[in-house]
Order: sequence, then structure tokens, then C-alpha cells
Amino acid sequence: MRYFVPALMLSLAVGLAAPAWAEDRAADEARAKIFVTDMADEAITILKTQTTREAREAGFRKLLNERANMRRIARFTLGAFARKISDEDFATYQELLNELIIKVYANRLGEYGNEQVVVGRSQSKKKNFIVKSQIEFDNGRQPIDVDWWLYREKDGSFTLFDVRVIGVWMAQEQRDSFASVLKNNRGDISALLGHIRTQIENGDNDEPTG
Repeated sequence: MRYFVPALMLSLAVGLAAPAWAEDRAADEARAKIFVTDMADEAITILKTQTTREAREAGFRKLLNERANMRRIARFTLGAFARKISDEDFATYQELLNELIIKVYANRLGEYGNEQVVVGRSQSKKKNFIVKSQIEFDNGRQPIDVDWWLYREKDGSFTLFDVRVIGVWMAQEQRDSFASVLKNNRGDISALLGHIRTQIENGDNDEPTG
């Protein structure tokens, strides 16, 4: 019986702490949804107001620099090879990857300039937050599911890590593609850099429809 009171006090303490923890998590999930809403609004504004390729690229470059952790994305897309690459080659790789994301992906969003992104629920797992949303169309077309993978940084802020469009995570897709290039070229980083440069050049030839 002499252990009853401490045990009771401990159970009460845990019971009192649980709501605070739950409130903190709920607050983080709410902030994650706000982050995605703000980022989506900024992207739509760029698409609606910037009519030239150069202006759109400049807008998305600024948006990604402010909202995404491009270094973490670059490390992830290299997979296990990230431990082997030199600092100099990694700097070149990250610069090219940034341009690839902007030219091949951001410019193709031009057709969505007159639509809207509706943000839904969010869920957390450790430092990661997945926020669900849909692109809704005015012409009766079926909505497109878009999920946003956010990372909670040490200072409590959020950064964008990946985007899933119609079930495909973009960074994961690039990682698989790059792994194949490296495997086929015996880990030659110059072959991968050349592959990315070709993708960027092809992206320059894709005129946005919006």
C-alpha cells in the first residue's frame, strides 16, 4: 500500500501531461496546414500574375529558396551516393537539381493558374507532416490530389521536402531515376550531371500552356 500514493500521483501527472502534448501536436498540425495554404497561394499568384517563362522561373526560384530545404532534397535524391560525392560535385549537383525542379516541374504548372488549391487534413509522424490537398478546377474536371511532405526544422519552422501528385512523390521519383543512371554508369557522377543538364534543356523546350 505504501506505493499506492506515488503510483497515483504518477498516473495523474501523465494524465495531465497528455492533453498538453496533444495540444502541441494539434498546434503543429494546424501550422503545417497554414504553411501549405500560404505556399499554394503564393504559387497560384505567381502563375496568375507572371506571364513569361523567365518571370515564372524567378518567382518559383524565390518561393523554393524560402520554403523548401533544397540541400536536404538534394541529399535525399542522391540516395546512398550522397555519402560518396565530393563537396564540389555536390554543389554542382544541387544547383542543377534546383534548375531541374524549376524548369521541368514549375513551368508545367502554368495550366493550373486559374484554379485553386483546397487544403485538407494533416497528419504528423515524428518530425514529418503530411498535408493533403486538392487542385480544384472550374471546368468540371476531376480534382487532382496533391500531398505535401513537410519537415519540422530544429527551430520549429517548416520546410517543404516533397510533393506527391496523383500518387507519385516527385523527390522519390527523381531518386529512383538518378539511382538508375548512376548504376548504369558505374557511379560516375559526371554521367548523372550530364543527364540532369539534358533534362533541363528538354524542359526549356516545353512551353507552359497557361
